[in-house]
Parts: sequence; C-alpha cells; structure tokens
Amino acid sequence: MLKIIRYAIAICLAIISIIYFKNKEKKKRLFKLILGLIISVAILMIPFENLVLKFNTPERALNYLSANAKIIKTIEEENSALVIYTESGHIFAITIYNCDGKWKAPFLPEDQILSRFGKNSKFLITKERNSNNFYIMISVDGDTKVISDNQNSKFELFKKSDYSTHYVAYVSDYEGDYIINIDGEQYKINIS
Repeated sequence: MLKIIRYAIAICLAIISIIYFKNKEKKKRLFKLILGLIISVAILMIPFENLVLKFNTPERALNYLSANAKIIKTIEEENSALVIYTESGHIFAITIYNCDGKWKAPFLPEDQILSRFGKNSKFLITKERNSNNFYIMISVDGDTKVISDNQNSKFELFKKSDYSTHYVAYVSDYEGDYIINIDGEQYKINIS
C-alpha cells in the first residue's frame, strides 16, 4: 500500500513539474523541470518508507520488499537476521535489522562480497552494519563432507541438489584472517 502511495506522489510531482514550469522563463523553467523530474525519479527508486516501517518478523519485512520471494531459511541473531530466499530461480540473501523488538528492511544497499574459490565453490559474505559480525553463505560440490572455519562457526545446510550443497553460518566478533576449511583444503578469505 505504501509503495502505491510513493508511486502516486512521484507521478503527481512529475506532472506538476511539467505543467507548472511550462510557462516560466526558459532558463528557470528547464532547471526547475529537471529538478522536479529528478526528485520524482528518486521517490520512485528509493524506498524512503523503510526508514520508518517496522515488521513483526524478518520474513514480513522481506515480503514487503519483494512479493515474489520464496523464503528458504532465516538465521536470526541478536541484532539482525539473514533471510535467504529464491526469486526467478536465483538464490539471494538480505539482512533485516532488529530495532527495539521489531524488524526493519534495509534502506541502504547491503555490504556484500561475492567470490569464487577452489574448483566449483563460491561464497557470499553479508556484513552487519557497524559491527565485526557477518553471515557467510557457501556453495560447494554435492559430495563435500566437512566445512569449518577458524572462528568455530556453526555451518547449517540450507539447500541441497544433485550438483551442489549450500551452507550458511553467522560469524561474530571477527578479527584477523578468516580461513575456511573445505574437506581439508584451507582458503583464506579477505573480509575487508
């Protein structure tokens, strides 16, 4: 509902900018028209309502952002939750923040690192804002047996297919080098 109101405001502002500045002095008209259109586009693109909206669960916050998301797993921690979901056949993750017992969708883009290591393995790190904590999602070959790291994190299976297995872990108070061990092979991952 709030998205519809935001879109209506942006469209009204664009129409008003076009109509109102149509008959003004040419230089001022063009400047004000462009400014009005830029503000309209900003209202359309930036979810300002995320600054004030709060939800009872992290899943509801995600559902507000994306009606097509199919939630796979939610990892809740003290200050945040990582919601892993699929959309259009791809796996995504978003951090939802705890604010006085309610959950808020992010206003700013996520601080994420996506990279590959080994033969067919890849990882996604999603950092918590203003902390040394992060979530790590790892995709490895389906026949991988052991995954661990030098922070003693608990890796949980969240999706398995014939070709790959997906794990997630929460790493708290990270300091120094982050090293992950997959079936005896160690990989150093740069978190900064």
